[in-house]
Amino acid sequence: MTNTFWIEANIILDLGTGERRDVLMLASNERDASIFQTEELARNYLEFVANRAKDVQWFLDPPTPQRPQGWLIRGVQTTPT
Repeated sequence: MTNTFWIEANIILDLGTGERRDVLMLASNERDASIFQTEELARNYLEFVANRAKDVQWFLDPPTPQRPQGWLIRGVQTTPT
């Protein structure tokens, strides 16, 4: 079985101790995904995410006529059945 999702947001939490945590939010629908304005920005963020979630295949989805605003990052994870 495979799960497909898109990066929706990156939330930075301040834990009150001066320590910060990045929390990656995922969307199950493409329409809810974060849009990256340039390929370079999307590629840099993709590398950041791919280094932390190695069991996921990551893809850059280029702009389309239906979504001309920019790039999306899509993840596909295969799970055992």
